[in-house]
Parts: sequence; structure tokens; C-alpha cells
Amino acid sequence: MNKRKPYTNRRKKIIRYLGITLIIIGLLIIIWPFYTNFVLTRRESIILTAWGEELEKPQETGAEEEENETELQLEKETELIDSEKKLPFRIYIPEINTDWVVNEGTDYLTLKEGPGFFSGSALPGEIGTCVIAGHRTTYGAPFNRLDELEEGDEIFLETIGNERFTYIVTGEESVHPQDVSVLKNTEYPSLVLSTCTPKYFSTRRLIIFARIIE
Repeated sequence: MNKRKPYTNRRKKIIRYLGITLIIIGLLIIIWPFYTNFVLTRRESIILTAWGEELEKPQETGAEEEENETELQLEKETELIDSEKKLPFRIYIPEINTDWVVNEGTDYLTLKEGPGFFSGSALPGEIGTCVIAGHRTTYGAPFNRLDELEEGDEIFLETIGNERFTYIVTGEESVHPQDVSVLKNTEYPSLVLSTCTPKYFSTRRLIIFARIIE
């Protein structure tokens, strides 16, 4: 009897420790999605905020470039009908089943609601580059399938003023978060969609280029 007691005690300890281990594993499985969601949300928000700040910085240009920018700005202002009727606006991409309202700004709170419009970039239909950013894996993941777009796919922007603009995809590029050269204004209405890539890591930016259909 005495010999069996140590064996029984060891067995009880093993069962107890095994039970504790299984509980810990179960808790980790439950907590892990929330943890990764938190980390990715924070990482994406930091990158998007940094890009917004870079976009707002004045760029050094030569005299000829400044003159061209002035002419472009005047032309842009002339074409602007009513900014209040252009924000917020809707983005609809049938190829990837994306349909969201785009609000002004790319701060943390705005992007929780959906895609955000980079303040200072061209409004829908205007000459210049309209820049829209959105999360890839969090807060509804509005741009989750952006990498599936191909050249020729259509992107529709619709404003409150009942304007509808059709853009077609012309290409894509993966860039470092600090690279804002892809946001350069064009001499025609164009569109840039920006999100984090690759999925679940958010170390770079996926850029989709599109231009308006006349």
C-alpha cells in the first residue's frame, strides 16, 4: 500500500499539471486573435499617420516646377464645384466586392470607421491625385483584397453631389512606409489607394494606381 501511494500522488500531480497546461493553451488560443488585432491595428495606424504627416510636408521644387504647380493649382480650384458636396464620398470596387464610405482624414479614429481621404490631395474628379488609405486586416478590413486588382479593373467614386467618377487601374507597387513619391500629383485626375502589406505583417505599403476615364 505504501508503495502505491507515491505512484498515486505522482499521477494526480501529472493530471493536475496537464489540466493547468490545457487551460493555459486554451486561454492563449482565445487571446491570440485579440492580441494580433491590437498589434496590427497599432502598426497600421502608425504607418498611416506617418504617411499623412509626410504628405503634408512642403516639398522642395525648382522654379519651373513651382510655376507648373501654381498653374495646376489654379486649374484645380477652377474645377472644384463644391467641396462640401464631395466629402464624404463612396468608393465602390466591384471586382473585389468593396463598397465603403470614405471620410476625410487618416487619423486613428477616422480609419476605424473605414477608408480615409488624405486631406490636401485632389478630390474625386479633380485634376491631381486623389489619395485614399484603408486598413488591410482590421476594423472591417476595407482594403483587404486590394492586391487582387488588375490593370483595367474599374473603381467608382460617388459624391454627395450626385457626381460619379470612373477610374481604371493602371498598376500597383509595394513601397517603404517613408516613400511618398508615389503620391505625386498628376496633370490629370488620378487615384491612389494605399494599404499595408503583406497581410498580417504591415511592413510596407501596397499602392494601387488608377486614372479617370474621360
